[in-house]
Amino acid sequence: MNDSRTGDLFADDPTPAEPAKPAKPADAPESATPEAAEEANLSDLDLALADWARRHGADRLVARAFALASWAVAQGHTCLALDQIPAALMSAANQSALREALAASDLVTILDGKSNDDTPTRPLILEAGRLYLQRYHAYETKLAERLSTLMAAEPNPVDVDTLKPGNGLFAADANNPNATNWQAVAAFAALRHHFTVISGGPGTGKTYTIVRLLRVLIEAALSNEDTPPLIALAAPTGKAAARMLESVRNGLEDMGADATFEKQRVEEHVPQTARTLHRLLGLTGATTRARFNTDNPLPYDVVIVDEASMVDLPMMAKLADAIRDDARLILLGDRYQLASVESGSVLAEICANAGVNRFTEKQQTAAGELLAQPMQPANHALADHVVTLQTSRRFNADSTIGQLAAAVNAGDVTAAEALLTAGHDDLVYHPRADAAAISQLIDRLTENCAKLVEATDPTLALAELGKQTVLTAVRQGPAGSETLNAGITERLARRFDFTPGQPWYHGRPVMVRRNDYKTGLYNGDVGIALKNADGQLRVWFEGDNGLRAFLPSALPAHDTVYAMTIHKSQGSEFDSVTLVLPDYDVPVLTRELFYTGLTRGREQLSIYSQRNALEQTVTRRVLRVSGLAERIAQPGEK
Repeated sequence: MNDSRTGDLFADDPTPAEPAKPAKPADAPESATPEAAEEANLSDLDLALADWARRHGADRLVARAFALASWAVAQGHTCLALDQIPAALMSAANQSALREALAASDLVTILDGKSNDDTPTRPLILEAGRLYLQRYHAYETKLAERLSTLMAAEPNPVDVDTLKPGNGLFAADANNPNATNWQAVAAFAALRHHFTVISGGPGTGKTYTIVRLLRVLIEAALSNEDTPPLIALAAPTGKAAARMLESVRNGLEDMGADATFEKQRVEEHVPQTARTLHRLLGLTGATTRARFNTDNPLPYDVVIVDEASMVDLPMMAKLADAIRDDARLILLGDRYQLASVESGSVLAEICANAGVNRFTEKQQTAAGELLAQPMQPANHALADHVVTLQTSRRFNADSTIGQLAAAVNAGDVTAAEALLTAGHDDLVYHPRADAAAISQLIDRLTENCAKLVEATDPTLALAELGKQTVLTAVRQGPAGSETLNAGITERLARRFDFTPGQPWYHGRPVMVRRNDYKTGLYNGDVGIALKNADGQLRVWFEGDNGLRAFLPSALPAHDTVYAMTIHKSQGSEFDSVTLVLPDYDVPVLTRELFYTGLTRGREQLSIYSQRNALEQTVTRRVLRVSGLAERIAQPGEK
């Protein structure tokens, strides 16, 4: 990146009164340098945008702003906060002059809240100290407008009695029968509104709630001799969509024991497929415009999206744009989990604005006895549209993993360290993650992974893969998934006498990293390579209708997966998890990452992390710059 374009972009303009000098006076302000740009990892795209701006009349300062606005999106932000530009990328003097330069540029629209101009079309938008690429400003404003429209719809009447715990749909808590059943409240909110978020950690019953919500909607329509609602199930990845469908089917089976439940009658109207958001919206690689949009909305009456924390701003904006005004949009996800890999943290921003289970007076009155305890009324209507589930069935709040998850969410380093060092049977802490500790870990993991090379039954081998996993914070480096995968492969090769560099061998576990609709394999699907009865190697995956075998050459892009990154594990759960944090600081080490990793485990958790890395991780939060929270925080009750 240290090329002529970078040098031109990060050089200071000489003043008109005198030529540029080889050295500056001692009291001159420091400026960003090409080396600083390289360290900040400015991409070719960032620099290309700056070049384009220069060719269209921008001075160096505005051109640099183009590069930094693009860089901010690559960092996961939806815009660039002018008061948070890294000093390495722009000197304090230039930051002071930047607003004036932007205001004078024909390539920048300034939105000050006073004018009512049409949608800005200039490539950069400056609003409230946030600098946007025009496309991301449009995504953010359109999403906020669509959510506001859905939330402004007149609430639907709800028969609260059908939702009361003990009346058939939701069970009362045997240990605390007078407590609020938040699953029932979540169903109430989704029945009442056109937009609802149901948030909850692993095992809190998000899908359990949805299955009962669908039952109410379908049975109500059938009893009135109306057409049942047309329902769509979707998720950001194929793996998440498949698990969502499996959970819905299991939920229907669980309700089969209810003598009043006409399972077959309801099941006919529950979707038999769950799709990725790309497929739902008709997005292809040829264009960023979805087939379904505001001019051609989705035909569904109810659209339910699982793992919504993984959905980035552009995708969420396109989804909301395609929802009819009279339809329901229901988002399921964990508000504390990692945000999307791409720009934005939409679910977290919506939930942060709403608070945790606080409703307006009107909603509290409508909910009636569903709310067992009184609450302080919320002061804006968004709170009525978000319900946070409280009780985990994967592990209870009093379990060691549950307590650690709560401590990490609270940023409580002392409580987290106390749990880690207390000697619990289900939580083992190794306070080292240096090269020697990682090498010992690889030796131990190799013993476990040897079972895969010795396996002959694909069903049993896949079951073994689903029992335990190793999660890393990073992909590369001494504590990265690539290092662990290579180390385990090399040791297995010595033990079982195969070449570690060969692409395929008996017992190799793989994870698909790209959706492939032709094969029906999706990003995150895990398979195992085993020889069949004829001695031919096939890669086995668990499908909706049982095992599926593929030639290795038929697979989409994939990686060996003895270990995977925490990002790749989202939506998964295992009996036992080994979590590895590097012994050096990297920006991805955040409490959201740690929380996501540790909550993948059901029964056993082992953590490799030096204490300083652990402290940094628990105290650091994902902070993404965005204006969405401000746009959707509309005071006032409905």
